[in-house]
Amino acid sequence: MKHVQQRKWEIPECITALGVTQKDFLKWLDAKARAHVIRDVARGRDVTVSQYKQQILQAVAATNGCDYFTGEPLAWESISKWNNDEAKLGRAAYRKKFWNLPTIDHDHDELGAPVFRLCSWRMNDAKNDQTLAEFLELAAKVSKQHVKPTL
Repeated sequence: MKHVQQRKWEIPECITALGVTQKDFLKWLDAKARAHVIRDVARGRDVTVSQYKQQILQAVAATNGCDYFTGEPLAWESISKWNNDEAKLGRAAYRKKFWNLPTIDHDHDELGAPVFRLCSWRMNDAKNDQTLAEFLELAAKVSKQHVKPTL
C-alpha cells in the first residue's frame, strides 16, 4: 500500500474548487501569517507563524472562502497578481480591481486572544482598526442615514 504524505498546510477544498493552486494559496497564507506575526510581536505578543497559519486556515474554512462580513465570494483568482508598477500608474483605479482580493482582518477578543476573519481588501480597509462592535455601530449609523424607509 502506497503511503500518501499529507502536507502540513492544506489548501481548503472551497478554494481548490475555484482553481487556486496549492503554491499560490500557500504563498498567500504565509504572507498573511508573517505580516500579522511581525505586527503582534512588535506589540509584545508571543506568537508564531505556524499558530497564525492555522488560525487563518480556520477563518477561511469557517466562511467557505467567502467574506466574513458580507458573505460575498472573494476573488481568489487574484491572489499573487498584484503588480506594484501597475499600481503606481493606475492608482485608485488599479486598486479597485483588487477590492475583492481575499485578506485577513486581525482583531483580538476581550481576553486579548487573536481573532482572524477572512474578508475582502475593501472591507478590511473600511473596518480598519475598529473592533467588530465599533464597526457594526458605525455601519448601523451609515445605514440609518442613507437607507430611507419606503412607504
